[in-house]
Amino acid sequence: MSQQINLLAREHKPVGSALWALTAIVALLLGLLAYDAMLRTDNNQLRLTADAGQRELAQVKAAMAARRQRPDADKDAAALKAEIDELKPRAEVARQLLEPINMGSLGSPDGYAQYLIKLGSVSEQGLWITSVSIGNAGKLMSLSGRALRNESVLRYAKRLNEAFAPYDVQFKSLEMTPENMVHTAQAGKPALTTVAFKLH
Repeated sequence: MSQQINLLAREHKPVGSALWALTAIVALLLGLLAYDAMLRTDNNQLRLTADAGQRELAQVKAAMAARRQRPDADKDAAALKAEIDELKPRAEVARQLLEPINMGSLGSPDGYAQYLIKLGSVSEQGLWITSVSIGNAGKLMSLSGRALRNESVLRYAKRLNEAFAPYDVQFKSLEMTPENMVHTAQAGKPALTTVAFKLH
């Protein structure tokens, strides 16, 4: 009895790689078609914009030509010059008012809402603010308030300096004064004390 064995194995090409290559080619073609459609749309938009610009330029040229041909064009130019001359002093006054504001010497043109929002985001238990002052275009800020403990004020001052560092505001001075808030009527019981503080 004889048995035949085929020692030459046929090479199998994986079907998955051909399918992947076909998918990649289809995706590439779809991408190219989408890019071509986008370019055509952009080109049409640019053409429409250029046409509108040409029409507007032609209208301006026609208006200028018509104005030159009018006999009272010189009178209009003189009246326009007189109006400009009349407005110049008012424009100078407005410029003088806006210049200190833009330089920050009269305050910030944006206001100080961001400072107050930031101040409201920093809190400390047992501490409350009684007054806030902002000056020198937002570079100087001072706070007054009261706290139940000295430690609360120190923690609050540290957190304020961290919070206001992006605004170039630093609280460098701290004043604390103990004060009696409530006097108890019974002997032997201490009065309730708080700490009044100022941060500059």
